[in-house]
Amino acid sequence: MIPETAKERPQEGLVISVGNGKLLTNGDIKAVDVQEGDTVLFGKYSGIEARLGDENILILGEDDILAVLQDKKAYS
Repeated sequence: MIPETAKERPQEGLVISVGNGKLLTNGDIKAVDVQEGDTVLFGKYSGIEARLGDENILILGEDDILAVLQDKKAYS
């Protein structure tokens, strides 16, 4: 059991770019399931932090993404 104070809360971010997919051991490429513009949840310590120009970005593998959130406007 983990106390509430020690539990990691997921972070939220906007996907600004995606790669071609994941190279499988048989040489095929598995297509990416997220798209530019998606809002995603990821673990607090996931990915690699980098600086692009004057912006801080986070580079994530698709396996680091916990969930894709849908736009609330879609339900209006």
